[in-house]
Amino acid sequence: MNLLGGLLSQCGEPRGRFGRFLVRGMNFGHSGLTRWGLAKVDIPENATVLDIGCGGGRTLERLASLARLGKAVGIDYSEDAVTVARKRNQQLIASGRVEVLHGTVSSMPFPDATFDCVSAVETYYFWPDITADLTEVRRVMKPDGQLVIIGGMYLGSRFDNRNMKLIRAGGMRCFSVQEFEETLQDAGFPTVAVTVKPRKGWVCVVCRS
Repeated sequence: MNLLGGLLSQCGEPRGRFGRFLVRGMNFGHSGLTRWGLAKVDIPENATVLDIGCGGGRTLERLASLARLGKAVGIDYSEDAVTVARKRNQQLIASGRVEVLHGTVSSMPFPDATFDCVSAVETYYFWPDITADLTEVRRVMKPDGQLVIIGGMYLGSRFDNRNMKLIRAGGMRCFSVQEFEETLQDAGFPTVAVTVKPRKGWVCVVCRS
């Protein structure tokens, strides 16, 4: 595996000292993208929210501030990311407003219809089986709950040449606007709204269960 492939592998599952360093960097590197995407979804102050692939935990912190009377839960496949996210949110965890768990999107340890809102920031690229995993996401969402998928790249943008190099090197998945619509509808989400920011190459997908 070349250097770029190794780096992208760490993005999918951060491991060890470098992985912990990487997710701390993601906290800052993804902050503008996350703010832009979360502005597209209305999160009630008493909501129960889930962040899939919570990384270093900054998005969880943001979600807890929006759902200030509710609860924010994070889940990540990487045990090292979970450690970093717990440390960043230790005061919120102590107060019972945030919880961080180790687990996979493919089989989440939550009852049916648990969450009002689910977010996934820069993570869908690495999901093992996108259709089955979206079905699992829909399972844990309340009726008429919201899913927001936020990504720093999509197919059909001005950055396609760069993005295709990353996709090939990392064995990643990347969708066009039409593919987002079709894939989410196939997974049982009847309402899908896709917004892009062409200058940045960003995409935000908001849908209801």
